[in-house]
Amino acid sequence: MKLVKALLLILAFLVLAAAAAYWWAGRGLMDLDAAERARLKDKGLAHEFAALSEGTVHYRLEGPENGPVVVLVHGFSTPSFVWNAHVAPLKDAGFRVLAFDNYGRGFSDRPGGPYNAERTDRLLTELITHLEIGTKVHLVGYSMGGAAVALHAARHPERVRSITLIAPAGIAPLPTNAQIDTLRLPLLGDWLVRVFDKEIFYDRLAEEAEAGFAQDFARQMRYHGYPEALLSTLRHYPLIEGAPGAYETLGESGLPVLSIWAEADETVPFAHADDIRKLVPQGEVVTFPDYRHALTYTHAPEVNAALLKHLEANSVRITPGGAAGKPRGPKARLDPRECDCHVSPAGVAAEAPEL
Repeated sequence: MKLVKALLLILAFLVLAAAAAYWWAGRGLMDLDAAERARLKDKGLAHEFAALSEGTVHYRLEGPENGPVVVLVHGFSTPSFVWNAHVAPLKDAGFRVLAFDNYGRGFSDRPGGPYNAERTDRLLTELITHLEIGTKVHLVGYSMGGAAVALHAARHPERVRSITLIAPAGIAPLPTNAQIDTLRLPLLGDWLVRVFDKEIFYDRLAEEAEAGFAQDFARQMRYHGYPEALLSTLRHYPLIEGAPGAYETLGESGLPVLSIWAEADETVPFAHADDIRKLVPQGEVVTFPDYRHALTYTHAPEVNAALLKHLEANSVRITPGGAAGKPRGPKARLDPRECDCHVSPAGVAAEAPEL
């Protein structure tokens, strides 16, 4: 009997200690409210904000107003600043560039509920509507953003001009490890990401990334809800199991697709490039032998070169008329009306197919 009491006391102590650690880990975290967002804008750290159905979303929209629209979708943990080195080259090439922070990341809200494919699809649709983008867009997705782009295009092909996938997740199941499997467990995973969020999500990146990049990454961790959003994504987004059906639908759509791969990628295996060749037979595949998963920011100029080549080949521009009302300029082409016939002025399809 004494042994049982002792064990119960030890268990109670461990539970109290765990609860205290959970509370302690959350101390000092800030609310991402209107006042804080205004401060971030004043300091030049944030751009614009849109109030959508599930919360406020941070976005950046730059480039000529009549330019073809390119939507950049970031990956699992790094928000839209991952595209910083890509915005200027795209603008200079005449494109209008939209980048945003997915829910739970960067300076966007961290709403409750599951972080699944439907939530990101809804965000994309609502943001394009909010910004009154009424033409088809070029979608560019990196890592988990590749899965988001494939899922969105599979559901709404009438809204899309072209697709670019950079080290895209979701093509096939990803390899897991003991840490990921443990994090996906109820209760224990929730406690671990709250108490050890820095060790889980930041320390390894800080070792590999440049100081400025690591500083930008860490900034989003000052606010409530970031590790919980990533954990919910691990549990509910089709990353580990994959969503090959979306890529197969993308292949059947006939949309122009470019996929860019790093052959030394240890996060999304390069072997998945063979899978995408089968699932998206019309797609072009570009590979870089010695690059790793971080190629979007470690080798931005090379990635931009491949991206711009694809965008230019699949862009449709409207330019001022020259002699006899013909378009001027070597890249000028008239925009066929049939390309936008299913897109409303607000950018919303009248009827989007479901997966």
